[in-house]
Amino acid sequence: MEEKCINTITNLCFKYKDNDYILQRIDSHINTYLETTLSTEDENHKKRIIRTNTLSKEQQNFIQIFLSKNNYFYLANSNCFYEYNKKHYSVIKEDDILHKLLNNISQDRTLQDWKYKTKVNIIKQIKDRNLFTSVPESSTIQSVIKTLYPSFFSSRDMAKYFITIIGDNILKKNQDNIYLIYGKSKKLLTELENVAYITTGSTNTTRNFIKYHEQHQYSNCRLVCINDTRENNDANINLTLDFICVATHYSNRYNGADGYLSTKANEELKTYSLFLKTNPQEKIVDEFCTHMLDIVSDSEKKDIYEIKWKHMHYLWKVYLSNNKFPNVMFLSNFKQLMTNKFEYNEERDTFINITSKHLPLISKFIDFWEQTITTETDEELEIDEICVLFKNTSNQLSETGVLKILKHFFPNIEIVDDKYVLNVCCNKWNKSGDIEFSLKEMKEKYKNKNEGLLISFDDAYTFYCELFNNKLIVSKDFFEKYIYNNLTKYIVFETFISNTWYSSE
Repeated sequence: MEEKCINTITNLCFKYKDNDYILQRIDSHINTYLETTLSTEDENHKKRIIRTNTLSKEQQNFIQIFLSKNNYFYLANSNCFYEYNKKHYSVIKEDDILHKLLNNISQDRTLQDWKYKTKVNIIKQIKDRNLFTSVPESSTIQSVIKTLYPSFFSSRDMAKYFITIIGDNILKKNQDNIYLIYGKSKKLLTELENVAYITTGSTNTTRNFIKYHEQHQYSNCRLVCINDTRENNDANINLTLDFICVATHYSNRYNGADGYLSTKANEELKTYSLFLKTNPQEKIVDEFCTHMLDIVSDSEKKDIYEIKWKHMHYLWKVYLSNNKFPNVMFLSNFKQLMTNKFEYNEERDTFINITSKHLPLISKFIDFWEQTITTETDEELEIDEICVLFKNTSNQLSETGVLKILKHFFPNIEIVDDKYVLNVCCNKWNKSGDIEFSLKEMKEKYKNKNEGLLISFDDAYTFYCELFNNKLIVSKDFFEKYIYNNLTKYIVFETFISNTWYSSE
């Protein structure tokens, strides 16, 4: 640098060697003003460095405090900002962040000159804070778990496992895994898909949840059990952005759903979820045979023991249901494996020399149905009423058991809401006849009183119940439906029978 400066002065002096004025100016600038000028500039430079360092530290402190007090995050794919108030996550507009940010900067006089620079710096840092790396508080996590347990999952472990799976899907982890679902799941999965897309722009959040097995590799299959109840189907689902953030947090924390199974889940959940991964089809069929069938020994072959394929298929469905397994293989595969194990008569479509302790009760119900139930009528029976009628024959089945048998062996009957069997009646119980008899008795009673009172549906049903005390009683809905259909012209005020009904001849 010194050599360069000397050369510059030398060149200037040579250039203006014949110009006395310029030579005097060169002399004055170098020998009179230069030292003072440089000293002043040096002093100003030092002050600027001190000021810049001060502002830089102040800015760093401000940014650190601001981002600590305000948990803002960002997702590039949705181009949205998010806020977490230690309880709930929510979407927030960038303008709202800037307004709060500038208000805070305005209260710091030191940063006034760096307002724009600080704003840009903070927004940049917020954009570097990915929402899916946030760590929710314990209260948020527990709140999310409560939305699923016990409404949709029978254990907290299963609920957490499900949450982790969703986190994997959002973060595009374990994309080869297939989750076979047992239970009613459509409403829950649809809500999840909608919430994920609306709040974060994530798609295909539930793409790898399937209801039926479709020739996927067992090594990639996992089982998930959702509570299979009618109440669950009507349950209120309140999923929010909190769920999505807890899901991604769990996925990061446990290194995916498989990581959760290996490090956190109890043995029961681990065994259930990995059932297909650890059991080939042949072993599953062996387990079915062990639990559901009885092989007849040679000494017992005085009689012919056999199981029809339709009954075998039903036993297979019962086995799956008892263990909360979805359909894990095609029915044709199952039948082929069974024909490989047992003697099979193709002409009669039966398996020979095997029986099952579960079949007698099923056969008794089928006989009961075929002997006592008439179809193509205008009446209906409720599932619990069928259970009571069957119980009166010294046999007992649960409502779930009756439903399974009806759906399997009588697929053409119409069942509504897993509760009402339409267009059937039982010769052991004349439902409409009982109501008609009750109405005649009540009509005579009110006619004798001759008080001209209206009769409420509630009073009419109470009278019916007292009359048939300790006997089969129809539901209030069925009773009122009968009144609407048969006493239409006497109904007043929607739920009352007019006095003209019993006062007229």
